[in-house]
Amino acid sequence: MTTRLLMAAQVTAVRDLSRRVRAIRVAPIHRRAFPLAAGGDHVHVQHPTGVRRDYSLVSSRGGDYEIAVQRQDAGRGGSALFHASQPGDPVFISYPQPGMSLDATASRHVFVAGGIGVTAIIGLLHDVSPALDGEVHYAVNRRADAVLLDRLEASGLEVHLHVSAEGTRLDVSSLVAGLTPDTALYHCGPPSLMAALDAAGHPPQRTRSEAFAVTARPGERLGEPFTARLLGTGRSVSVAADETLLTALLRDGIPVDYSCEGGVCGSCVIEAPSGDLDHRDRCLSDADRGQRLLATCVSRGRDDIALLI
Repeated sequence: MTTRLLMAAQVTAVRDLSRRVRAIRVAPIHRRAFPLAAGGDHVHVQHPTGVRRDYSLVSSRGGDYEIAVQRQDAGRGGSALFHASQPGDPVFISYPQPGMSLDATASRHVFVAGGIGVTAIIGLLHDVSPALDGEVHYAVNRRADAVLLDRLEASGLEVHLHVSAEGTRLDVSSLVAGLTPDTALYHCGPPSLMAALDAAGHPPQRTRSEAFAVTARPGERLGEPFTARLLGTGRSVSVAADETLLTALLRDGIPVDYSCEGGVCGSCVIEAPSGDLDHRDRCLSDADRGQRLLATCVSRGRDDIALLI
């Protein structure tokens, strides 16, 4: 199902999970229930202002969807908009989008969640078999940050809580060193945790992850200015040092689909046939980049580039 098709919805309930994290339940307006979601699915959520973000589904029971939003005070304001949602507020929801899935060939499964990355792990654990051989490691700075811990424990897997402030920080190297080659490793969390897990040496074919969308702060210098020439129309768009290519395109009235604005979801990817490209995304493979695809929300040109749009 196309990611561009959005369903009108309404916030039906909110509850604070911590000082910065709020669970938000939404229900469809023009249909009895949302489409059935699979474990690991996420959705694009659009605010009435037009701001869009991706959120893992922490629950899709009873035809409604539930997400958990962490307010990012240093971000660009998207999380703050959704975090402020109240019952009755309108939103627009995409059909479920596939994310991580279980490795059916693995003999054992180890799940690592860092902070709000727990939402992706909870989503992945929907409907797991009671016979699944696995365990969960949940890393947080403070015990109060361990939101949705009860959902993890309800999976039936052994859950290990690692609290940095209490001296029980997760030892990534030791954890990965103890895994057998036929163990599947799944992780989602802050970039530093994910980078450490990726670098720890577990076989890539047994490692699956879902990244956060980390957006730039307003006014932050992102690179050198450059110009994008649009091959379809012959127009040129100037991209300043403190703005993304996506922002510049939208500012000049060039329609581009987008969602996360953090180089994760792939919604804004277009072809850039010429120019030196600076790839900064987490959604494109080496093969994709070889085919001159570019994630306009984070990636840039090192000089003037051409876009097939």
